[in-house]
Amino acid sequence: MENSNHTKTTKVDIQWIFTLFGTAIGAGLLYLPVQAGHSGLWALVTVLIFALPLTYYSHKNMANIVLYTDNGGITDVFTHNLGKLFGLICVVLYFFAIFLNMPMYSIGLNNELSNFLLNYHIVNTNLSTNIWFSFSILAGLLVIVSLGINLILKFMQLIVIFLIILVITLSLYIIPYWNFEFITDSHFDTIGYITGVLMVLPILILSMNHSPVISSLVIFYRDYVKVERSQEKYKVYKILQINALILFIFVLLFVTSCLLSTTIHDLDRANINNLSIVTLIQEQHPGTLLNILAPMIVFTAIISSFIGCYIGSKEALKYLFKYFFRNIYKINITDIVINRICVSLIFIILWICTICNFKILNIIGILVAPTVAFLLYVLPVIIIYKNIQYKNYRRVVLDCILFIMGLVIIFGYVIGLLLK
Repeated sequence: MENSNHTKTTKVDIQWIFTLFGTAIGAGLLYLPVQAGHSGLWALVTVLIFALPLTYYSHKNMANIVLYTDNGGITDVFTHNLGKLFGLICVVLYFFAIFLNMPMYSIGLNNELSNFLLNYHIVNTNLSTNIWFSFSILAGLLVIVSLGINLILKFMQLIVIFLIILVITLSLYIIPYWNFEFITDSHFDTIGYITGVLMVLPILILSMNHSPVISSLVIFYRDYVKVERSQEKYKVYKILQINALILFIFVLLFVTSCLLSTTIHDLDRANINNLSIVTLIQEQHPGTLLNILAPMIVFTAIISSFIGCYIGSKEALKYLFKYFFRNIYKINITDIVINRICVSLIFIILWICTICNFKILNIIGILVAPTVAFLLYVLPVIIIYKNIQYKNYRRVVLDCILFIMGLVIIFGYVIGLLLK
């Protein structure tokens, strides 16, 4: 790539912005207003103030530790900088941080699609408990993610553009239904405020989390586009900046409009029934446009996030299998066989989780958000200060803030549950 293209935004750059955006917009966003309804107005406002800088700088830190390496991805960085044992443990955590998102998407898509088919009288019974219905959904998703990186990027661009149009349309459409109950019924008390911040922060951070594809983003510009390191860094930073800003505006518009158009009682009902905010709004304000918008938003958001998380979790799982087969058991197994094992294992686990229909908000708050916080906020700071080669990436005050916020997210949701 020529130096003249150093600052030029290319079509591929835009595709990656959409891919990062699509990865973030999923179950976290769809269920964020439900949790925010419990946490209260002031807790939500507090968390939103810090959302943009936390999102950008945490993902930038993760990108930095991969940018410095000449080959390999985030998994190689862990084992190289943290030693074999702790590095391997971190790779396992990285896998679970990403993979634990996927049951949310498979469960959410299964429930939402079955509701859609039932509401439109396409079927006479609720198919969410039918094991072959969930099997078919997962099989279709895995066909999409097997298309290859170039086709996936193009697919993500199309589906995310469609998603943005749908969500903006919904956010504007429900403005006439604003009742402001969420604001007028809000009151401030110290314990409630602290509890609210602790419980809504993990959900909001996850709503803007696109760490599953950060490693793939850096690898793409290093190995496929083959730009110089300075250009690679510029490209990655620029993509992260644009994506974080778009995400923040998007989340702010969507969450505000949704909360102002519903009631706290209905938010409690959505929480109990494992329903997304979009499905709740559709039930509250039935109409032709919402009947079309609601399921389309849910489907596109979940599918786009599923694809992004699949890319990251498969990368980590393949690394683990290669390590165990080749380094520990000394078995020379081919990449094709490892790939098939990974796909089969992911499919089986997701199918079981979908059949069991675990509670989505608890999955996010107790399992996913703490693991993501450790790998996105805490671990990059540890690596940057542990290895002298990363000294140019050190920003003491900022890194301290990220580290502390990571600890708050890790323990916050559980502490919030105990304080309630």
